[in-house]
Amino acid sequence: MAQRSEWKSEYTAVFEKFLKESPDFPEIFDIAKRNSQGRIWIIGGFVYRNIIRNIYGEISEPEEIDIDFLIEKSSKKRDLYAPEGCDLKITDYGNPYLVRGKTRIDLNYLFSFHSIHARKLRPRFKHFFTGTPMDIQSIAYDLTDKSVGVTGWRGIGAIKRKIVRINNLEEAKFEAQNRGLKIEDLVIQKAKELNFSHEL
Repeated sequence: MAQRSEWKSEYTAVFEKFLKESPDFPEIFDIAKRNSQGRIWIIGGFVYRNIIRNIYGEISEPEEIDIDFLIEKSSKKRDLYAPEGCDLKITDYGNPYLVRGKTRIDLNYLFSFHSIHARKLRPRFKHFFTGTPMDIQSIAYDLTDKSVGVTGWRGIGAIKRKIVRINNLEEAKFEAQNRGLKIEDLVIQKAKELNFSHEL
């Protein structure tokens, strides 16, 4: 357990340094804050990719920079906030996202987050970790309580061991189907993107 805590501390320091040096992040975070209530987390690829890049070296960059927020509650305001130059759109699951150039900002609300909603679970943050398609995706950074830092043992362990595995089979099937891939190809593709090995 002590070893896990060391990994967590190391990855938190790396990710916080990245955020501090990112000139665009304050505006991006402001968008999430204006469209939410309660706690806010950054989840998935924006967390693990930037940790991996800073620890292990360069990895392939997707054509579009995708920043996924997980938000405890939606804003009480009727109208969503979108700064000038951003196109505001809605996903099939009712979650808003904004696009500006090659940057996409997803505002995922707990109550409508696919893996939580599909499993008919209460909208609790802990359910995020058990519902990601792959273990590498089970990672988050708590923007509301900085003392928490990077969290999610499955994702932290996947980064340390440099391996990609299926975490939730049904969600992996869902994502693979959406991408027109077989599940094994989805896992292999993710591992190649990160220069990691994989297990099926």
